Amino acid sequence: MHSIVSLFTTYLPYFILVLTLLVFVHEFGHYWVGRRFGIHAEVFSIGFGPELFGWTDRNGTRWKVSMVPLGGYVKFLGDSDGSSALPSNEPLSVEQRKRAFFTQPLYARAAVVLGGPAANILFAIVLLTGVFLVAGEPYSPPIVAVQPDGPAAKAGLRTGDEIVRLDGAGVNRFEDIQDAQFLYLTRPMSVEYRRGNELLRGEIMPQYCERTDRYHNTIRYGDLGIDELIRPVVGGFTADSPAEAAGLKVGDLLLDIDGKPVDYFSRIPELIGGRAGQPVVVEFDRDGQRMQTTVVPQADQVTDCSGATHPVGRLRIRPANVTEFRNHDLFGAAWAGVHHVWNMTTMFYTSMAQIATASRPVDELGGPIRIAKAAGEASYAGWTGILNLVIALSVVLGVFNLLPVPMLDGGHLAMYLYEAIRGRPLGLKAQELGLKVGFALVIGMALVATFNDIKLLLR
Repeated sequence: MHSIVSLFTTYLPYFILVLTLLVFVHEFGHYWVGRRFGIHAEVFSIGFGPELFGWTDRNGTRWKVSMVPLGGYVKFLGDSDGSSALPSNEPLSVEQRKRAFFTQPLYARAAVVLGGPAANILFAIVLLTGVFLVAGEPYSPPIVAVQPDGPAAKAGLRTGDEIVRLDGAGVNRFEDIQDAQFLYLTRPMSVEYRRGNELLRGEIMPQYCERTDRYHNTIRYGDLGIDELIRPVVGGFTADSPAEAAGLKVGDLLLDIDGKPVDYFSRIPELIGGRAGQPVVVEFDRDGQRMQTTVVPQADQVTDCSGATHPVGRLRIRPANVTEFRNHDLFGAAWAGVHHVWNMTTMFYTSMAQIATASRPVDELGGPIRIAKAAGEASYAGWTGILNLVIALSVVLGVFNLLPVPMLDGGHLAMYLYEAIRGRPLGLKAQELGLKVGFALVIGMALVATFNDIKLLLR
């Protein structure tokens, strides 16, 4: 019940805000390109259904906001509807035919269709460029802490190794390793890593993991048994922290626990995981002075990759922020933005291919409710969270619409490609059949996504 209440009180306003912005960007891409070719737009609508309010500009375009805020459309002159899939049967004058969509050259129609997805992708690049120019590009060195007996350890990696390539792709940041873990669940991955001046190679077999985060979202990934190599400096405390109660403070550098050295932050769980409720002696450095205190780790219930739940001792401390920021000039920030959007695009298409081939669960498909939930959760991180969500969803909206499915922009482009190769458009009956198949696919995906959303909401 709490999730349902939150949907309407917290999530829905942010969902409407984010979706309206992204739909406007997408449809304005179609509209702007169409105007460049002299095509007349009869209607520009945000949402579907009855009009709530609107106005008509001096060019005769009706700009309106409609009742159902789940999309939008631009209806060009001569279209049968807002999808620009088929021409209408209405007779057009000679002057109107010059400004109609379906009478335009093939390259013009393709450009108009491509304008929507391109606008979303360009919008994400522009936002990322601004973020990287002002705040810098987040960067964590790909130097790893290797978990004992984990997949990476079995492949021969050691703590302090620097990952150079993973599954054939270059690794520039630790975040690239995290992306690979979420993308490949159980497939063996080749790895190249540097140890001192030596370049080594191996193969890691990820261990499938499925966890639930604090928002009850299911997180699936292929665990490589790798953590980021972080200095064991106290960056903060979580609720009821026994470490804070024992006198530790932010900025303290942990040295050893019960005489065993704390070389890196992820070493802490190895040392105290089985010591819940048992006192341990923690030695630490504070402003150059070596000190010690006794802490009784609290028991937290943890679910491992096999699905078993067991208590684990915790100090309930957070590491200090170790993320670096690369400063860029305008061109460097723009290139970094393009690189990040490219990575998001390849991850999306790879995930969709995995779902289509049943190598990834279909319950990862999400619809409006999941987007609304993500928007509400992002709001807890402030405008930074909202901005990150806008960037991610803008990319997803753009690349999803490029899928070669009739009813989507990619389906129109596929038909235009056929027309370019054969020298004539696809037959009207074939187009109508394709639209019906595309409609069935899109509706089927929407039903699956909505079913997944409802299950998530009722957790």
